[in-house]
Amino acid sequence: MNRKYIACLYAGVLFAAVICVTVISHVLEKSRTAESETEAEAASVLAAVNTNNTTAGEISADGTGATTDGQSSDAGADNAAGSQSSDTGADNHILTNEDSLHFNVAGLEISLWTKNGQYYAFLPSACREAGLEPELSENIDPDSVIWLYSEHIPAVFIETESGTSDQINSDKNIKEPGTIKVLEPDGSFSLEHSLEYIKGRGNTSYTEFDKKPYQIKLTQDAPFLDMESGKKWVFVSNSADSSLIRNALSRSLAGHLNLPQSEEGTFVDLYVNKEYVGNYYVVEKIEIQENRLLLSDLQKATEHENETEDLSTYETAWTDTTKAKQIPNDPEDITGGYLIERDFDNRFLKEVEINESYFITEAKECFIVRDPEYTSEAQIAYIDSYVQSVENAILSAEGIDGTTGKSYQDLIDVDSFVRKYLLEEVTANYDGGVASSYFYKDSDTIDGRLYAGPVWDYDVSWGNSPAYLGQISTSPERLSRLASHSDSSVWFQSLYHKPEVYEKIVSCYAQEISPYLTLLADEILPMLDEITAASAAMDQVRWEDQYARNGYSGDRSEQITFITNYIKARKDFLDQAWIAQIPVHTVTLLIEGAVYDTLYVLDNDTLPEFPQVPAEHANVVAWTSAEDGSLPDHTIPVTKDMTFQAVLQ
Repeated sequence: MNRKYIACLYAGVLFAAVICVTVISHVLEKSRTAESETEAEAASVLAAVNTNNTTAGEISADGTGATTDGQSSDAGADNAAGSQSSDTGADNHILTNEDSLHFNVAGLEISLWTKNGQYYAFLPSACREAGLEPELSENIDPDSVIWLYSEHIPAVFIETESGTSDQINSDKNIKEPGTIKVLEPDGSFSLEHSLEYIKGRGNTSYTEFDKKPYQIKLTQDAPFLDMESGKKWVFVSNSADSSLIRNALSRSLAGHLNLPQSEEGTFVDLYVNKEYVGNYYVVEKIEIQENRLLLSDLQKATEHENETEDLSTYETAWTDTTKAKQIPNDPEDITGGYLIERDFDNRFLKEVEINESYFITEAKECFIVRDPEYTSEAQIAYIDSYVQSVENAILSAEGIDGTTGKSYQDLIDVDSFVRKYLLEEVTANYDGGVASSYFYKDSDTIDGRLYAGPVWDYDVSWGNSPAYLGQISTSPERLSRLASHSDSSVWFQSLYHKPEVYEKIVSCYAQEISPYLTLLADEILPMLDEITAASAAMDQVRWEDQYARNGYSGDRSEQITFITNYIKARKDFLDQAWIAQIPVHTVTLLIEGAVYDTLYVLDNDTLPEFPQVPAEHANVVAWTSAEDGSLPDHTIPVTKDMTFQAVLQ
């Protein structure tokens, strides 16, 4: 090898070494710079926290607590959460794992929440009741954090496979596998299980609110939160109900009436991917299953007949009023069981592509077949025909279906319809008979009648009128017969006017409901308030803007007092209408021909004051009688139905 070649080789090696040293130096310098910037940023954030106007401290069940300097701190929206106005944005979020701003409880990592530079720690009940101490990240000053403690209820921790909630919070049809743990108030774990999925659910509750409702499915049946074994469970967000307890209150009455799947649920604090997402009410999924709705399982029978567990692969069969699947083989008995849900037409039409099986009756009642999810053409034809016969009989003055000659009393379980009607009417449920209205039918070999139930969706009830829904009456003096909503079903109002049904309504109310309303107001409501108070204070801080949009004043005691008084006034009014048999008259208020509100007045009571109409809705200067153009006289007794029209400026 000649010297020239060796010299060139040495020169090349030396040049390469220089390059390597330069690159390594550059990388090290960049790392030191990034580290310095991170330290500076952390110092800046902590400095901002320590100089924040909101004093760090602790918030307890009653919404107050000792701050670090011994002064009191209120948990309401005006204090604990400050006067900030946004639940989104850079200054209002749960910090990510990369931020390393978190704390640990019982080996579970929980992210701190920050709003306008203030840190909040949402602690499960076990911290207060079992003495579990939260362990903070080393770079967080404990005095810079407002500590909020829940009490009395379990905490549920869910981790998704992706580690983020973005997908399930943006599309309710996306499912994510994961894991679930339940930390009880006593510090023990009652469940550690794998999840087949967690997904968003609901309609308005999912689309209109940042706090999302969820459904989970365990990989195996298991008891959950002291409820009977099952796989599917629903986390009700109660986003429209600032008291958080109207669903539980209504289910208590439903259970008293022995309506199906009305077992009381369990309140929990929910954490998803280390993020506290609020107070939730966990209940069973409405479905045909053992320990749920015990009916003949037509879907399983159909799967067996076709030697498949996936009926979705068959082509869709459409008609003008039905949707099903072109499933080749049916079981011998297709008379049940069926679980169907009545929905109003606008929402129903928006989801015709999503819902796999449905039918529409001649009275334009829209029904989604929830189970079997995939019906054959013969099955959809059967249940459509049966429900049409029910409708014909209900709407007939004689109560007889002219096609089959059958009475409605032979086609439906009248008692379940009476009890379901009473639940909707007594709770003044906004969606009563409109949406989330379920019915079921078993096989003819067991009991082939159509039943009303199970029960669902009572967040807008007991006088609740969230601002986003516009004008909803908060008066306990009402007897709508489930006919006041623009999308009301024609079934219940028709049944109400049948003498034999009305007699059952009055009897059931007088014997079973009227006495229970006193218990509901005096004992059950205070109990629900007590067990949820601390968690509700945390939920209010976490979702402050949502509460504001609902028109919530920030004082939970006012909400509870309102519901208590509402129940008692409701009982007084219905006692007079149904037990004392005093006639009830309707006073209908029209604005430009459309119903704005309906008032209900006991015979010989004076005309009540009319509600104020917000200027953004209409500039009403007066009301005049549709009969003779006279102004309303609030001093004379009402002895008939009346209608008044708005005079606009």
